Amino acid sequence: FFSSSSSSIEPRKDALASSDGVVGVPIDFDTASSIEGKESQIVTIRLEPDQVLRAESGAMMYMTDGVSMNTTTGGGLSAGFQRMLTGQNVFISDYTYDGSSGPFGYVALGTDFPSKIIRLSLEEYGGKIVCQK
Repeated sequence: FFSSSSSSIEPRKDALASSDGVVGVPIDFDTASSIEGKESQIVTIRLEPDQVLRAESGAMMYMTDGVSMNTTTGGGLSAGFQRMLTGQNVFISDYTYDGSSGPFGYVALGTDFPSKIIRLSLEEYGGKIVCQK
C-alpha cells in the first residue's frame, strides 16, 4: 500500500512505487492495523500523511475526517479487466490522509458477508499468497 502525492514535492526517501506509478510510504500493518469483531470482522487501519491504503472497491466500512478516497482501474482498463477475469472488482480505491484532523486518519475495511480476517506474513509464504473466495 502506497502513498500518493500530486504536488511537485520530492517524495520521502522511504517511498516506494506501485506497478501503476503510485508513489508513497509503506504502511506497517503490524502496528497500524487492528481486527475488530467476533463473527463478522473488520480491520481498521491507521493512516499517516504520505501513506495510501489500496483496497478493493466496496470494501470500505467507514473513514474519518481528513481521509479521501480515489477510485480508479489501478493501471488502465487492461488491469481492471484482468482483475475482473479473476473474480475481483474492476475498480480499486486508494485512501489517503491529509493530516488535517490530527496525526492520524482511520479507514475500516470489511466484506459484505460474515467473515474472519486473519493476519498473514508474506515472508512466511515466499512473498506471494494466492487466495480464492
